[in-house]
Amino acid sequence: MSLLIETMHRYRRRYALELKKTTEAHNALAGDEMRLKKILDNLFAYVALLDTSGIVLEVNKAPLERAGYRREDVVGLFFYDAPWWSYDSKVQLQLIDAIDAARRGQTLRYDAVVKMGGDLVPIDFKISPVCDDSGQIIGLLPTGVDISERKQVENKLRESERQARSALALLQKSETRFRELFENSPVAYQALDEKGRCLDVNDRSCLMLGYGREELLKLSFCDLLPDPAGLARAGFLSGLLCDGAISKELELKCKNGSLITVLLSGAVQRDAGGDFVRTHCTLHDITERKNAEEALRIAAATFETHEAILVTDSEGNILRVNRAFQKITGYASHEVLGKNPRILSSERHDEAFYAEMWRSLLNKGAWAGEVWDRRKSGEIYPKWMTITAVKDAQGKTTEYVAIFSDITERKQNEEEIRNLAFYDALTMLPNRRLLLDRFHRALSVSERSKQYGAVLFLDMDKFKLLNDTLGHNYGDLMLVEVAERIKPCVRDVDTVARIGGDEFVVLVEKISLSPVYASQKVAWIAEKIRSTLAVPYRIGQHVHHSSPSIGVCLFCGKRVAVDDLLKHADFAMYQAKNAGRNTVRFYDPVLQRAVEERAMLERDLRCSIADGQLHLYYQLQLDKNLMPLGAEALIRWMHPVRGMMSPAQFIPVAEESLLILDIGRWVINSACRQLAEWGRNIKMQNLLLAVNVSTHQFRMPDFVGSIQSAIQEHRIDPSRLKLELTEGVILDDISDVVAKMQALKALGIGLSLDDFGTGYSSLSCLKRLPIDQIKIDRSFVRDVVSNPDDAVMVKTIIDMATNFRLNVIAEGVETEAQLAFLKESGCMAFQGYYIGKPAPIDDFVVGLGNTDRILH
Repeated sequence: MSLLIETMHRYRRRYALELKKTTEAHNALAGDEMRLKKILDNLFAYVALLDTSGIVLEVNKAPLERAGYRREDVVGLFFYDAPWWSYDSKVQLQLIDAIDAARRGQTLRYDAVVKMGGDLVPIDFKISPVCDDSGQIIGLLPTGVDISERKQVENKLRESERQARSALALLQKSETRFRELFENSPVAYQALDEKGRCLDVNDRSCLMLGYGREELLKLSFCDLLPDPAGLARAGFLSGLLCDGAISKELELKCKNGSLITVLLSGAVQRDAGGDFVRTHCTLHDITERKNAEEALRIAAATFETHEAILVTDSEGNILRVNRAFQKITGYASHEVLGKNPRILSSERHDEAFYAEMWRSLLNKGAWAGEVWDRRKSGEIYPKWMTITAVKDAQGKTTEYVAIFSDITERKQNEEEIRNLAFYDALTMLPNRRLLLDRFHRALSVSERSKQYGAVLFLDMDKFKLLNDTLGHNYGDLMLVEVAERIKPCVRDVDTVARIGGDEFVVLVEKISLSPVYASQKVAWIAEKIRSTLAVPYRIGQHVHHSSPSIGVCLFCGKRVAVDDLLKHADFAMYQAKNAGRNTVRFYDPVLQRAVEERAMLERDLRCSIADGQLHLYYQLQLDKNLMPLGAEALIRWMHPVRGMMSPAQFIPVAEESLLILDIGRWVINSACRQLAEWGRNIKMQNLLLAVNVSTHQFRMPDFVGSIQSAIQEHRIDPSRLKLELTEGVILDDISDVVAKMQALKALGIGLSLDDFGTGYSSLSCLKRLPIDQIKIDRSFVRDVVSNPDDAVMVKTIIDMATNFRLNVIAEGVETEAQLAFLKESGCMAFQGYYIGKPAPIDDFVVGLGNTDRILH
């Protein structure tokens, strides 16, 4: 029992304790609720507490006081039925959606408007779910914050933004109008920084200077000045910055290098603090104005120039003259004012002349030409005059301005120059220039009329003898006499010209339509000139005998050029000289073609060595046992157009033009080079090589030295080189010939006398010459079998050579019978087509192995 009582006491104490704790907890909770309610009531935000169905359980004081309602008016209502939402059913629908979302655990936030005491108040509103510790939604918590001030600020900001946009649009419109004015301004504009660099330019500035905008913006203003450094040193920019403004005329350099004059107006822009912002410059192109001012200045100065100036009105009455006019004409100013310029007329010009002058003035507004007028003294003089019609804005002539100068001295000089340019100073006959001019005109006339004409080219024989014996003064006197004798032999319409030295040309025009009659007529004229000029000349105390050689060439039309006709007549004149002088020859085109052919051949021959067109061919030589002895080097020319040419076709031309000297040196060096190659071949190292030497080549003072140099250069055995000399060599100074031959023999070189029997060498000369061999000419060998005389001649040559202890070789061996005769007669060596034709080196080497056919 006591245990039960004790247990009950313990339970009572525990219950009292639990009750105490519960009471304390309840009091604490009530205190927390009071504190929370106090906190909520003091919040400026609008806060309410709803149950999960949306009924208002609690609301703080802020919305009640603002709306003028009591707590009892709101608690227990559905939240969307609260009186501050009643103004708009759409808002109530939004609240229902927000409550439904909060029940699902979502929070919707949006701006709303509540009605508070008759005012609509914007609030930042949301409804959030309230959950217990387990996350179960036990209520809903709507909150709202009055955003009236924020909305006002936003409205003000929006208004400010609208005003700003409006102002910006106005500014942009204003800037657009300014930019249009800026770009289309007739005045060039540039903005510069402190260093004069371009910050901005308008289109007019670009157009005026010829630069693109981007190009100008990369330049400094000083870059546009003709002398940037000099003007910069002169303080152009610093003066502008110091004074703040400038107005100055300047020359600027455009992109294309041309200069323009501008009026620069510049002003410096500074900010409120006085700091530099930019320099504004306007540029007015005043180039035309400056040019006009300069033109006016020059015109004023020009009026008093050395040229005469005469101004008349539109009727031709003299208004004004300058001092030069008075000086040239001799008339004082008061003597001519109001009068017509006809007072100056010399009456040398006809009415047609003045009619053409006025036609030009009326149609073109100007006339210029040469006029002969009369001075006050009566002297007639030439002048060069330019007349210009001055017109007003309507194109009506108001004045005439005549400018002229006295050209008397110029005309005299022109006449003298013309004589010097077109006439021979000694004989006063037309010179080559005037002759050619008349010759061209004569061909044109002949082309139209179809009449034949002729040109005579004459040269005085023995004229050089007169100059050399009596002197050039006597020669000049004779030339004057020749000119005077020729003139009466031809008509006045014909031309007698001296073209140089003692050479004269006579141009005879319009002889006849018939070439036969024209030839007869001009032959008679030429003979008349010849006989006239052949009469002895008495020059001072001396009598000189001379005669002309005359060449004649007919012409008709323009088929043949002037230069060619003169060449033809010149060629005919040389034919007359070759015919014995003091005669007349007509041009022969066949002979002329031969001369031209030879000239072309000589021209081509000059290039043959450099172009590698010359080649050596080799013709085999056999000894008396018909074994290879050596070869003769024979030159061939592979012409690029004519093909292979033999020496007979070009060696005569080479001899006459002395090209044989260069060709000879080439042959010697080529032969020595070939001997050097044979020397390195055991089968060919003993072969001899014969080379022909021309008379011109042998006569050269350094001939022996050149042969020695070739031998040393190619390091050959000189005994294997044989030089073949023609009999023409010994016709010169025999002593000099023998000395050169001995010098060659001293070098070890063999010497052969070529073409023996065809020249004029005597036995006495032959005895003196240090030669080793005689070569019998092919002309004797050709008929040695059929012609007894040739057979006797060949045997005689062989016997004579044997007696002189000379070797003998026969060339031109072409048959077996010829070879047999020569062997029987004692000939020691042989050469000819029967033995081997001349061949290039490779074919020659192959042919060396084919001599068995000759032995057998």
